[in-house]
Amino acid sequence: MMAEQGDIQRQSSCPPRRQIRPRSREWAAALWSLTITTAVLLLVSIVITAFVTTTLLNPSIGRRQRAPAPSELPNLTSQSRRGILKAGGRHTKPCDSIACIERAKLLLRQINKSRDPCDDFYAYVCNDWKLTRPLSPGADRVSMDTVLVDAYADLVASQLQDTGSQFPELDFLMDRCLHPEPELFDDLLAMFLDATDMRPWMTGLAKIRLSPTELSRTLGLAFRQLAIDSIFRFSVSNDILNKTKRFIALGEPSTVLLHGPLEEGEYELVHLGFSPVLNILRKFVETDVLRFEDRLSRLFARPQLDSAAMADCIIIKVRDLPTVQGIEWTDLLQSVFGKGLRPITSRTYIKLTSPNYVVRLARGDVLISSRDFMGYLLFRMIMVLSPLMKDDKVRNVLASISYARHPEFAQPLPQAHYCIHLMNRFELNLPLYSSHRITSDLLGGDAAVQDLIFTLRRVFLEHFHEELGRPGEDLKAVIQDKLVVLYWESLIPRVLKNASQRTFYADGIYTGNSRSSTAHFFYTWIRKSLEKRLLARMDSKVVHPGWTGGFLSAEPRLEPPYESIEIPPPVFDFFLDKDPALRPIQAARVAPKIYRSLFRTIYHWIYNFEFENGTRVARQLEDLRLCLESQYSALLWLDKQVQLNASRTSWADLWDFMALRPSLEAFLLLASRVSSNYRLRLLEHWTTSQLFFVFYAANFCENSDRRFLRRLVAHGPYSPAWFRVNGPLRNFPEFQRAFGCRRGLFMNPSHQCALRAQR
Repeated sequence: MMAEQGDIQRQSSCPPRRQIRPRSREWAAALWSLTITTAVLLLVSIVITAFVTTTLLNPSIGRRQRAPAPSELPNLTSQSRRGILKAGGRHTKPCDSIACIERAKLLLRQINKSRDPCDDFYAYVCNDWKLTRPLSPGADRVSMDTVLVDAYADLVASQLQDTGSQFPELDFLMDRCLHPEPELFDDLLAMFLDATDMRPWMTGLAKIRLSPTELSRTLGLAFRQLAIDSIFRFSVSNDILNKTKRFIALGEPSTVLLHGPLEEGEYELVHLGFSPVLNILRKFVETDVLRFEDRLSRLFARPQLDSAAMADCIIIKVRDLPTVQGIEWTDLLQSVFGKGLRPITSRTYIKLTSPNYVVRLARGDVLISSRDFMGYLLFRMIMVLSPLMKDDKVRNVLASISYARHPEFAQPLPQAHYCIHLMNRFELNLPLYSSHRITSDLLGGDAAVQDLIFTLRRVFLEHFHEELGRPGEDLKAVIQDKLVVLYWESLIPRVLKNASQRTFYADGIYTGNSRSSTAHFFYTWIRKSLEKRLLARMDSKVVHPGWTGGFLSAEPRLEPPYESIEIPPPVFDFFLDKDPALRPIQAARVAPKIYRSLFRTIYHWIYNFEFENGTRVARQLEDLRLCLESQYSALLWLDKQVQLNASRTSWADLWDFMALRPSLEAFLLLASRVSSNYRLRLLEHWTTSQLFFVFYAANFCENSDRRFLRRLVAHGPYSPAWFRVNGPLRNFPEFQRAFGCRRGLFMNPSHQCALRAQR
């Protein structure tokens, strides 16, 4: 049921009161009147173990459990938190198991003993790591996260290639992707051209300019059928007060070649860099796709990790949307959501997650030429389906860019990786399920994963109660209730653990999908996967079909309506030995990642709560963010030649800082279960706290291309690893005490940032 007039309610991801401030008088008049409201096979195990010995240091994974009721939650009192080390296990000698000694050796090899940890802790931990991991020519970077993501892609590919899954259709799909038939790409592209009404334009029958209705329908169908967000990203968000109601949400689209607008005079250089792909595309489209994306990306808000999106979005009626040349709003929305959200009328409410983008689009010239837009849409289709091209040279040029982390630094991938990326884009759940047993075994089994996740959850709930519950009981109760019912889904979605739901989900996507034609099988696989995902959002009675954030990520995903946090395998260090004595080291990687996502979400909840209740926690968090921004901006880096544009990264920097303290608490609690004085053999000189800070920093180690780093410090949305390690630790007294850093040294500055809690 769609929200109509009189039904507007506050959204957890979008507060009321905000309005678009267009520069045009028509927009101002329209909008001022509104009310605003994410046992491995032995052979695989041997390969992975060998890989670790030569390349890695850390990683782990988590698994979802039932969210306990408040009465079931364990209680960590303030006194018990302060005395964690004293309440530990019976053993006090350093861990001297083979796994502990091997881990200590790996760490010793990367510590730069010539550096003083109080002068530059990142250099102390990571400089030698970087020296042993050179970049491939043209690559952007190698980091702990990229190594783990790529290794997990290898693991899933090996599982599907060598052993297969429980679903013959999934094995068929993997085999046909590894060895594309000569006509597969052409046949599949033709099917999607028909499905999106683009065939007449392609065959030259539609020489005249497309009408707004025709253009809108094609744009919407391209998203519905192939998830191409060429001009808008469409989604459905819940009404927080009435879950039977839904709001359509419009956001900024993604781009393929560019992740931001080009600097002045940069077009020719970038055009030259992309010349191989542009030369190939000339055979298909006449549009200058690089120029088109440059114009489009100039309309975007600056890069961010959605940290402040709630402060920017509004809810508006369809009839009050600005006039965008070439777009008929009702036809566009109806072609995306079809029967699921009927009726969509001029009175239907729409959530704009980036209102200024819509205003700029209305004022700009991106859609002036329908032929250019249709050419760009064809380009997007080609790039999405490029892993299925028969010509391996053309495929490597196009697919390497289409599925690259950063297109300007694209690297050719093995064909198996292209296939895994294709699954990650369209249907990630059954491939994720198929590799679950391997990943779980590498982490010590489901029970070990569940114990780690339960401990991290327990620590965070108590940390919030003690540290952020001070402003008032009402706010504390609201946030605590939300945290208690939040699902932590690690390794796989909870829906896939039930055999009947797994069978129901696979129906139509895999089972019942005819293999008589490979192209038709892929066509149905893509359409049905996207249809089930969209339908689950549109209908409250439909079981949600798993994850939406992908498994090729080293970051958890927690998105509106903030009901579950997806924790994919690369969040964890599955190269770390499963010895229980090393579980605290696992937490040093996993906890900061999960806690960052949680703090970001808590900020959204607090921001929303304070519109009606008047507390000031959001203001205190804002003050802390601005303090960090000022401090980071003053730092010179890369031989004192580079300065961070911290205004672009400060939200992500804030979550890094907020996650540090509960991560230390989780590490100490897990360490206390092993020994009251947790240490590793060969590293006896380090205390338990020192071990945490070293392993915490080690998980950020990276070796990055200078050009990539310069773009990162200029545009964000997150800081380079040097800032992400040194920045929070410079403001953390526990670190300074652990390493004896005197006041005035780089890692213990005279002025420090802290959350000034309201008493």
